[in-house]
Formats: sequence, C-alpha cells, structure tokens
Amino acid sequence: MFNNFKNRFISAIAPDLPPLPSSEREHQRGALRLGSGQQMPDKFPYARPPFLQLLTADELRASADHNVRPIIVPRDINLLPWGTGYAECVNSGKSEWNEDQASFSRQVLSDPEHNHPDLPYTYFGIFDGHAGYGAALAASHQFHHILHEKLVDCIELLLPRDADSENGKLQLNATFPHPIYFQRRVSKDELIIGALESAFFHMDSLIAQDRDRYRDAGGCTACVSLFIDGKMYVANAGDSRAVLCQRRAGPGTSAGVTPSTTTEPNKIEPDPVDAAHSYPTAYSADHTPETERERLLNVARLKPHLMGKQYVAMEYAKRPHIKDMGQRILCRQGTMKGWTYKTLTRDDLRMPVVNGEGKRSRLLGTLGVTRGFGDHDLLAINTGIQIKPFLTPHPDVRQRDLSQVVSILDEHNEDGDYGILVMATDGLWDVSENDAVARTVFQTLSRYPKEKHRYTMVAQELVARARGKINDSGHWRLADSKAAATVDDISVIVIPVHQYYKEHIEWTHNYTRELEQRRRKAAEANMAQEAVNVLNGIIAEEAHVVEEQPHPHPQHQQQQQQVVVQVEQVPALLRQEQEEQEQQAQLEPEETLVVELSDETPVQAHLETISHTMQKVQLDANAPEETPEKTTATSNKQRNNRKGKGNRQ
Repeated sequence: MFNNFKNRFISAIAPDLPPLPSSEREHQRGALRLGSGQQMPDKFPYARPPFLQLLTADELRASADHNVRPIIVPRDINLLPWGTGYAECVNSGKSEWNEDQASFSRQVLSDPEHNHPDLPYTYFGIFDGHAGYGAALAASHQFHHILHEKLVDCIELLLPRDADSENGKLQLNATFPHPIYFQRRVSKDELIIGALESAFFHMDSLIAQDRDRYRDAGGCTACVSLFIDGKMYVANAGDSRAVLCQRRAGPGTSAGVTPSTTTEPNKIEPDPVDAAHSYPTAYSADHTPETERERLLNVARLKPHLMGKQYVAMEYAKRPHIKDMGQRILCRQGTMKGWTYKTLTRDDLRMPVVNGEGKRSRLLGTLGVTRGFGDHDLLAINTGIQIKPFLTPHPDVRQRDLSQVVSILDEHNEDGDYGILVMATDGLWDVSENDAVARTVFQTLSRYPKEKHRYTMVAQELVARARGKINDSGHWRLADSKAAATVDDISVIVIPVHQYYKEHIEWTHNYTRELEQRRRKAAEANMAQEAVNVLNGIIAEEAHVVEEQPHPHPQHQQQQQQVVVQVEQVPALLRQEQEEQEQQAQLEPEETLVVELSDETPVQAHLETISHTMQKVQLDANAPEETPEKTTATSNKQRNNRKGKGNRQ
C-alpha cells in the first residue's frame, strides 16, 4: 500500500517522469516466469550508452521525459573516435524508457608470438529494442566481446605477414593459396564477414540461454559497422538502417566555404549546391514482413505445422471474405513472383502469415520486423503461436574497400568522396528519406566547416528534424511540412569515414617501416651467420689435414710435417710483419695507413680480412717442396726489400 501511495505521489509531482525500472511497478511487468511465480532479475540495469555519461538516476529520468523529449549528445566528444557524432531522443510515450541502445569499441588483434604487427579495428553498433529494453541493452554490452572472439579465432589468417607485402606495399584482396590452407580459396573479406555473421547467431543464442536466469529481454534489431584493414563492413538485421552520404566535387564544396546566412539561428537554409551534388548509398536493407514476404511464405509452406491451422501461407490481391466462397481469386504462395487464380475455400479465410503493407505490415499479425535478436518467448496475438521459428538473426553484410576511393586533395572533398556513414534506428527513417538525410548532412557540415564538434551537430540536426516540434494540441509535427513526426525513439550515429582511413594510412606506413627494419636485421644476422659458418668450415678443414691419411708413407709423412711446420710458422711471420709495419708507421705516420678491426668494423670488412689471411695460409700450405730454410730466406729477402724501399724514399 505504501508503494502504491508513493508512486501516485511521485506521479502527481512529476507526471511525465517515469519511475526507474528497478521499482516494484516495473518488476511486476514481465518479471515473472510463466507458471513459476519466481521473480527474475535484470541481467543489466537500465542505463544509457556510457559515452553519454548519464550516471545519476535524476539524469536518467530527465532523459526519458516524454513531453520535452530532450536531445541528448555526449558531454565529451573526445570519447568517440574521429570526432564521431551521436544524438538520441526518447519516444513520445510509446514506452516508459528509451529502448534504443548504442555502443562502440576500439580493439587490437595481437599475435600471441609477436611475430607480426598488431591489427587495430573499430566497431560501432546501434540496437532498437521492442517489448522491452533488455535485448538491446544486452547486445550493447556483449556483442563487441563476441565479435572480438570470432576475429581472434581466425587471427593467424587476418594478421598482415611478409607474404602479404611486395616491395614494401601491401597487396589488396589477398587470398590464401591453394591447397596450403584450404581446399578452396578463402579471402580475408570472407573471414571477416563470417565473423560478423557468426557473432550475430552467437548473440541470439546467448539471449536464449539467459531466459532461465534473467527477466524476459524481449527483442531488438541490430545494425553494426566494422572498420578494419582499410575496409568498412556494415551488418544489419532488422529495420534499422545504415546510409553512406556522399557529395560530388563541385563549386562550393571546399572545406572553407562560407555557410549561407539565415534569419533564424537554429534553422539551416537549403543549400542548392549541396542539394544538387549530395547523394545517398544504402549499405543495409530493411527486414520487415513486407520485404521478406517471400522467405516467410516459403517457411510456412515447407513447415505448415508452425501455423497451427490458424494462418495460411498465401498472399491475396484482395482480402477474401466469406461472401466470396466458391469464387475465383488472385493469389500467390511461397516463392512465386507472379499471380494466379484459385477457387476460394474455407481455409483461405484464415489470417495470412504476412498482412498489411509498408510499415504497417505484420508477421502473424504481431511483429513488424523479421530479423534481429531475442523474441524467443514472443507469441502471436489472439492465437498464441510462437513467432521465433519465422525469425532469424542472420545479418545482411555489405563492404567497401576504402583504398579504391579516388579523392583529389585540391578539391577538399574528403568527406564527400569517402562519405559520411549515418547509422540510425527506424525512428529517423520513418519520417526521413535517404536523399533528405544526405542533404541535411552536408548542409550542416558546410555551416560548421572547421569546428571539432561538426559531426555531433549533424547528428543533433537529424534527430531534431525527425522529432519535430510539439503543437498546442500536444502532437509532434515536422517543422517543414507539418506532417506527423515520429513517436518512436531516435538514435543516430554519424561516422566520418575519411578520418578512419587517415588513421589506417598512418598504421600502414608504420607497419611498412617496421617490416623493413625487421628484414634489414634478418639480412645482417644471416650475413654474420654465413661468415661464422665459412670461418668454422675453413678451420675444420685445416684441423683435419693431418687426419686425412691415418698410415702415411714415411716420405709423405715427412712432407706433411714440413707443411704443418710452415702453417704454424705463418702466424709468427704475420705477427713479425705487423710489428715491423707498426714501427714504420711510427717513423712515417703520414705515409702509412694501418687498418685495425674492431667491434664497430662492418661485417663485410671482417669477411674481407679473414678471406685474405686464409688465402695466404692456403698458398703457403700448398707448397710442400719448399723447405723451412727457403721460406725463411724468402721472408728475409722481402723484409730487406721493404727496408731498402723505405730508405730510398
């Protein structure tokens, strides 16, 4: 009784601010498992994205004011990479809390053995919840961890290697050779796409596993983008959307263009230049009962037990009535592209699996999206048929190789060439066309050409236009056309793609420099090892000269002893010659150059000196007929010649 009185008292003071989800009123909704009577906790407490820094209960309540519908932007724009913009707005009363969520993550794929450089990547995700905020909140906390695990699984194939580089340049679209790794050629693009697809299925199964321990999370759509290895990947499941807004180079597209003057400070006048040159490119497709009608009808036709004799896997040109029994009616089923006639029967009077058109289309008369996470316990209205067998978390993945983009620096149109990726929930796209969003993006950027928060201003402007303004009757209307504005939650992420590519180019240069240093060190190590091997081989050959003939003839043995004596005398003669050269250098320092070998002497100099010395040793060893006396006489004669030459000089 006291709790009911407290809730009524709070509603009287602040009727527009809903209580926090941790209150008893919120737990009574969907907190009890069917037939168990046991209260289930939330896996994650309600919160807004961490980069918004809404930390207190009062801030959360204020962000959920349905009458004011404040536009929330990050307090610190440096928390998001590349100056990425974000803005959000709560619904007008559709649900008590904002069921949208957003997240981002910057990670690095590292080689456990540290043989290859690290590969950085950046992830953004936006999730639109329905039947509660639990699924969207869980995906925002867990999906990027799951994606990282999937990328780590194939890390040895994703990391750049020496084989991927030729003449210091990274090869594009490298495929793994056949049949060293696989029986088929597998590219890095296919590995990354597979990691995204697998992460979507894993996230959905994780929500299913949590049903027995936590409160029903409902469901959500998912739209994520991944920037890795100089490419952009966008994966979408549901009716959220990702659109790449671009602009052709032309007059007035420079970064220093002066914005058009406006009479109202908060109103952006249409720029004819931007309107003529901007254009959108869709990087996702909406998954609604209407767009996926063919797949849904085919599932129902192949598995009729899923309909429970309550629905019919047919599509009719005109909704049949009981008065039309026995008459011919146009229809199609399954994967049919055209239409055909059939005689109407009583079974045709059942509700079709997909009914309605556009945003009003519904699956089993209940759900407006056909892909996403969760909805494991969702039942159709009035029939109690499970909807999950018709749903799938499989995403639609699209990619773009940013290295193929042609951008001229003198035109200062990097944002137009590489594009601005706008990711948003259906609250924006319900009332905004892709072309209008692209125009708004570049009109706002032209108004803030140098400001650091310019992309945040773009996100805020998109949310403000979709939210509209409230009139005297309490209805939200669009400012430009007075049409009905969106009543749903709105969340928008604005990503400057060119800023990521600049970061990737810098990483590529650092990687190339590191690779060159590694190759240079490896070459020097190999050269030094080869020198050591050559020296060890020569020493080993000399050591085994005596062992080549175990029982030599006495005459040969005498000659061999003479050779050994000569080889032993060579170092002494060399030392004697070196001492004489040092003495002569002291007498005539300006005419004599002495080369000394030290630790700083290059490896090539060491090799040349060792080779010259060993050649002299081998020449002396190959002259067995000379006697020690003759060798000594020759050395004395050479020494006398050098002295005589010095005296003449």
